[in-house]
Amino acid sequence: MWRLRLFFERLNFKRLGWKRLLIVVAAVVVALVAAGMAFAFLRGGDDSATATTQAPEETTNLFYLRAVAPRVQVSGCTMYIKFTWKPDYHADQYIGYPALIQTTGTGISGTHRLPFKANGLSLQVGPVELRGYSVWQAKVLSIDGDPPGNDTTVQAAPPQASATNCG
Repeated sequence: MWRLRLFFERLNFKRLGWKRLLIVVAAVVVALVAAGMAFAFLRGGDDSATATTQAPEETTNLFYLRAVAPRVQVSGCTMYIKFTWKPDYHADQYIGYPALIQTTGTGISGTHRLPFKANGLSLQVGPVELRGYSVWQAKVLSIDGDPPGNDTTVQAAPPQASATNCG
């Protein structure tokens, strides 16, 4: 205890000055903080976390589209089909983004790219031949790269009378 008292007596704070002493103390504190940050940076965090590497998770937004019954317009032995999807749960966040729609069936097979609007999506296809007809269908694959949370497949067929007359 007496050594500590002798140390402080030899320092002679009055000769050193309080401002200089505060600057020295502040410099020591800054040096300790910098050393701690350097140690944390060089160490790299938790060792157990670096032992296991995980692939980054894919994040997609969940949204739903409501498929509306397709409208068909028959003219002789040809038909036009209008597929429509309305926005449902959280779909409004995709307004303005491109949607990919896949169509299958004779005369309409392919992939279509349409902008998603506030009132939904509408795809007009045709004319398709009714001779030896099958079922035509369309499905929304994605909007802005995110797949919908529900099945969006819509199927269309001509009215029975039209199909039998052209068969």
